[in-house]
Amino acid sequence: MAEELGATRESLGYNPGRETVHADPKTGEPEVFLEPLLWGLFSLGGFITAFLFPITVFLLFLAPVFGLWPSDPAAYVTFAAHWREPLVRLFFFALIGGSLFHGTHRLKFMLVDAGLRGPGIEAALDVILNAIAIVGTLGALYYAVRGWLFV
Repeated sequence: MAEELGATRESLGYNPGRETVHADPKTGEPEVFLEPLLWGLFSLGGFITAFLFPITVFLLFLAPVFGLWPSDPAAYVTFAAHWREPLVRLFFFALIGGSLFHGTHRLKFMLVDAGLRGPGIEAALDVILNAIAIVGTLGALYYAVRGWLFV
């Protein structure tokens, strides 16, 4: 009996996970190209926004108020001198760019969930919000590279 059942399953092409994981390529569907890259930027931005942004805000804006960080003008002159270092510029570029991509992606889905739907509206939101993130990131890149190239 078990041999007959096994033969029946093999002859019918039985594979219980085939429908679940979509192992067969579907014909006629467009290939997804840009979406994984945008989800990766969203994920990176989420990490940066969750871990690095609060620390940066605390050290630059809250710690001096509570006396945990020097607040005299000489400390900010020292910070401005360190701004020329490549790792500091890379840190702020990643902080600004990652936060922009994460925030605009979240804003898009918030607007869609709030009822801003319709033919072409989601695509327009994608274009507009990703353009804002790209322009903001390019602006951050300009300021990060400006000290190296345009001294």
